[in-house]
Amino acid sequence: MTAIATLGLSSAEVDERVARGDDNAYVAASSRSAWSIVRANLFTLFNGIIAACFIVLLLLGRWQDALFGLSAIANTVIGSVQEFRAKRSLDQLALMHAPLARVLRDGDEANIPVAGLVLDDIVVLRAGDQVSADAVIVDSARLQLDESMLTGESDAVDKVAGDTVLSGSIVVGGEGTARVSHVGANSYANQLSSEAKKFSLVTSELRASINRVLKWIAWIIGPIALLVLNAQMVALGGWPEAISSGAWRNGAVSTIASVVAMIPLGLVLMTSIAFAVGAVKLSGQKVLVQELAAVEGLARIDLICLDKTGTLTEGDIVFDAVHPVPALGGAASAAGAGDAATGNVAGNVSARGWQRVLAWYGAEPDANATARCLTVPYPVTDAREPSGRIPFSSARKWSAVSFAEVTGAGGTWVLGGPEMVFPAGGSSADSADSGVALRQQSAELAASGRRTLVLAHSPTSSAPTTSI
Repeated sequence: MTAIATLGLSSAEVDERVARGDDNAYVAASSRSAWSIVRANLFTLFNGIIAACFIVLLLLGRWQDALFGLSAIANTVIGSVQEFRAKRSLDQLALMHAPLARVLRDGDEANIPVAGLVLDDIVVLRAGDQVSADAVIVDSARLQLDESMLTGESDAVDKVAGDTVLSGSIVVGGEGTARVSHVGANSYANQLSSEAKKFSLVTSELRASINRVLKWIAWIIGPIALLVLNAQMVALGGWPEAISSGAWRNGAVSTIASVVAMIPLGLVLMTSIAFAVGAVKLSGQKVLVQELAAVEGLARIDLICLDKTGTLTEGDIVFDAVHPVPALGGAASAAGAGDAATGNVAGNVSARGWQRVLAWYGAEPDANATARCLTVPYPVTDAREPSGRIPFSSARKWSAVSFAEVTGAGGTWVLGGPEMVFPAGGSSADSADSGVALRQQSAELAASGRRTLVLAHSPTSSAPTTSI
């Protein structure tokens, strides 16, 4: 193992990497600029036609006849406000939440801001940590990562030396060290976040149809306006008479009124209002609408298929309750609970032996999220070292530990899924019947949405080893 892998970078090496820009400082780009939102909603064909008529009436001093311009203002405001809300939500989107990273620097372990990481830093990973930058595993002690936030797969992934770990992953078990390989904008989490913030125009049949009608109106509005204006001047006694008497102003106002009547003001405004109402209702269901017209696309959908693997939530496992069950054949005891499980004592185990074992499981350095929830109901009262252990594996779905008799929790303890610890069948009719009852009880608890574990005990010390 190289010196960097065991001691980490020196202060001089860190300064050198920071000077050349190989640090993890990263300012996320905004999803969409404020000006682009205003421009998209302000400079439309509809607003252009309305604005032209509005300006003509203002120049004629007839502002009271120009109130139809409010429809263009309302249309612009409705679209801009909704898209600003979406922009704010997207700008807050982040896959990285950990404020600090644990690294080796000059041979010492230190907690530094995530932005302070540099290329080739040695990061120390323990259960509960979030990987702050892409890295390559240097050393692994049963290291397991949850990559569901990045890949959608909720199963824990075992990592060994030489494997790549991606920023945004969560350490759920074991511990290890890793050398940083990508930082800043080059890290996977930041690239994924930037991709999610990209804006693309939504295809809308309603909007396209309205724009098509407005284009036709824009082509014919000029000639028709001239014909109407000429008819107004003739009705006022001809152009010379209308101009000399000032009656041409009334003729111009009448012409604008006829032109505005050709524009579907109500259709455009009501379409925007309908989109806005739909977006507000969707926001109440925690749905982010980037653009108003996206509501129309959703209205055309009959079936939505979702793959929910834990990516969308941040559920913390909380201990629920203990459910003791009879000992199986007098050799072991077990129980299932909502988020964790304990068993009643059997043989020569002290009255609080199983509680001490659960406290040990919750406090061990490589405890996963399920085991860590045991630290609240079962805090460690006295430190103890096991005589042997088999660590938890997601493939095996159980772990085992042995303690000497002097600890008050002597013997071998197995914590895991009921179907794995006590599979179907048994060595005797009594144990088989008890196993069936145990599985039925655990199935009822699991059906209520609770994670169910069983803690089994054998008074004999099997002395499990640390090898898998």
